[in-house]
Amino acid sequence: MKRVFQNSIFTLLSIILCFSWNIHAQSNRKIAYSVELGGFYSINNKIPFWLRSNQFGAFPNADNTILFRQNIESKKDTSSKKFKKQFCVDMVTIVGSQAKIIIPEAYYQINYGKLALLAGRKKQIHGLVDSTLSSGSITWSGNSLPLPEIQLSIPEYTKFIFPFLAIKGHYSHGWFGNQASAKNFYLHQKSLYGRIGRPNSKLKLYGGILHNAQWGGVPKYDIPEGDTRFINGKFPTGWYTYRNIVFPFNNPKVDSSSNISAYDTENRFGNHLGQIDMGGDLNLKRMRILFYKQIIFETGQTFSSLSNIDDGLYGISFISKSSTTPFQKVVLEVLQTTNQGMYRAGLLRLLGFQGKHYGRNQNFYFNHGQYLDGWSYNGFTIGSPFLIPNPEIRSEKRDDGQVQLFSNNNNIKAGYIGIHNKLNSIDLETRLSFSRNFGSSNHQLGELGIADQFSMGIKAQIPAPKLHGILNFNVGIEHGDLIYDNYGIYASFKRIWK
Repeated sequence: MKRVFQNSIFTLLSIILCFSWNIHAQSNRKIAYSVELGGFYSINNKIPFWLRSNQFGAFPNADNTILFRQNIESKKDTSSKKFKKQFCVDMVTIVGSQAKIIIPEAYYQINYGKLALLAGRKKQIHGLVDSTLSSGSITWSGNSLPLPEIQLSIPEYTKFIFPFLAIKGHYSHGWFGNQASAKNFYLHQKSLYGRIGRPNSKLKLYGGILHNAQWGGVPKYDIPEGDTRFINGKFPTGWYTYRNIVFPFNNPKVDSSSNISAYDTENRFGNHLGQIDMGGDLNLKRMRILFYKQIIFETGQTFSSLSNIDDGLYGISFISKSSTTPFQKVVLEVLQTTNQGMYRAGLLRLLGFQGKHYGRNQNFYFNHGQYLDGWSYNGFTIGSPFLIPNPEIRSEKRDDGQVQLFSNNNNIKAGYIGIHNKLNSIDLETRLSFSRNFGSSNHQLGELGIADQFSMGIKAQIPAPKLHGILNFNVGIEHGDLIYDNYGIYASFKRIWK
């Protein structure tokens, strides 16, 4: 059976390769096609943090594997047609201890004017952040495999009422499918972002909100008698539930004829989290400066009280306008998640503001009492990769209790530097981070309760014109008390046909 499966896989790969090549040959250069062959190695059989983070779930957790990747995507349609199509299929075959086929991207999109309708998996980063070199947008970073979804959006900033005002946003319905603690549950997601300033203005200001929710589905765990997390063996669904997921302003009312549990009436249907973003873009003579602040919220209580506004991601990005300078981009970021609604931020104390939920423990970032997988998909954090899953940290720091949540370390302060260098024709990308980790209100990290962690990743892309491709060399280093010390490499060759 195993051999039949392997033969089927290689046959499928061969068919896809030949089919995609024929499409490319007949497409009049409307399709780009690439193949990549590479391998991982590390000293402790784990891929280092900055080699696997923010890779859209395409890289395995274990090393000593070989990766074969194919990508077919449409080129940008610059014609004057009203309807424009866009598609991509990205397939990764892993050979080794975690042999599998991963499809990080497979979508079809129809664009009509400023609107876009998408179906499938698409690599997306939501939120105001440096999209290429950030440590990761706080609730949707590109760290996990994209969820399959149907999405209606205005993907680019579009003029709204006034010439200096523009908006963009999206509305999605997605599927989590079968996860460790629940199955057949859904994603609801929407965003709305605004820009003040014309496209060519020297200074542009941004602000917006991203709302995510997990809802519906069937739990795969048992609860003791008297537990109120669900009734009738499932989580609520239906249009009444969906309406309260989309507009989670009030707690649902108890109805003895439905499957609304006491847990739902206290906390709202589903698992809600999101972010409020603000920032600006300063366009100078020799560089652009992008600065941003993302505020995380959970369950609606930190959102309504605003007591945790010092939590979130702070960032600034310096982008050179010259392609010949050694430093093309430098990103500096700080992540903090230590407030969690337990105290009022300094600005609120200065203003004398006290929200209605002040002092109520919201120390549950990325975790949930019903959806025990938390804010994750297929074992990967959907948001900032600094909130590492419980199984990925040192054994003596893990929470091995009866109820294991996704992250036993969601109380963090982290600093991050990302650098993009250009040395002649070689592109260098360096990521450095240092985090101080405090566990959570329910779990202490070892005897001291604090774990420091340093992580580094260096990526080099070297053009190989004689081979008509690119050589990639990635190095990752780990040192600290949260993750086991490690050193690993990834090397590959990539060929692109455009």
